Amino acid sequence: MTEPKRERWTEGDVAALPKGEHDYFDRKSGALLYSADFRKDLGKLLSALANSGGGHVVLGVEDDDTMSGVDPLRGRTPTREWLEQVIPNLVNFPLEDFRVHEVEPATPTMIPSGRVLLVVDVGDSVLAPHQAEVSRTYYYREGGHSKPAPHFYLETLRNRLTRPRLSVSLALIEKSVAYACAEGVFVELYLHFDVRNVGRVAAYKWEVVVEGTAGDAEGRDADYKFAFSAFPQGQRGRNGSISLDDTILPSLGRSVRKDFGLLLREPASNLPALRRDFGLMLADLTLRYRIVTETSPGETITTPIASLVNPDKVFDSLLPNQA
Repeated sequence: MTEPKRERWTEGDVAALPKGEHDYFDRKSGALLYSADFRKDLGKLLSALANSGGGHVVLGVEDDDTMSGVDPLRGRTPTREWLEQVIPNLVNFPLEDFRVHEVEPATPTMIPSGRVLLVVDVGDSVLAPHQAEVSRTYYYREGGHSKPAPHFYLETLRNRLTRPRLSVSLALIEKSVAYACAEGVFVELYLHFDVRNVGRVAAYKWEVVVEGTAGDAEGRDADYKFAFSAFPQGQRGRNGSISLDDTILPSLGRSVRKDFGLLLREPASNLPALRRDFGLMLADLTLRYRIVTETSPGETITTPIASLVNPDKVFDSLLPNQA
């Protein structure tokens, strides 16, 4: 799991980090800053994090989680500012997407008097792969360690410089309309996806593909509908599709809407039963989807649905849909 860069770090944030070794952060003793191998060791870690989606380096914490801290000054320069000057050139290409924080102490604090904790946030670098400058080696994170990156891993990173790279997330589910039908009540919903271009190449042809669901209510597979034409009143002339040729420039995004429907097998007059059935159908339901581009079939993403739907807004009216 990769966490984004933060605006600030507190002592509580550092203490709350999971125990042990993890791919997205590493704890280092303050002694690292004064080691003869400082440039080599920190360059290796920065290369690994930048090549693995980003992460955090906590400086001034021992292996047993003791907060020993680091000297606040490097000569006459604050250690935080000194690191900001040194870090970019510890890897090649020089690292641009990073931030150095001086941790805000708690009251009372476990940080020794006259010492500070530092955290280096490393982003998911669009310039990756980055080579550690001293060792001339590319690294990545695996099993909480920084390891030499294999050839296929480096090729995947390099392809990001020549191919579009899109991310997609399910942001919201809202009701379109709910109406009585022969079998009970049908609820038409809109799935709202956020699509962003997180690479350096414009994306010209892409599509959000909904693969289906998991955790469906037992025996109710046929009551989940993903095509507008399959809805009981799905022949009203509305087109629920999106353009396949909608350019997304780097750093920009699009909002995508997809149709989704649920058949509730209760009469429209029995609102409590409808709400129970609705909750049953969504309780353990997850949506499977991916984003396809001209160069990639995309990876399947799975998102739980229940928390993204407001039942009150679904059942605020059950009037027949007006074509």
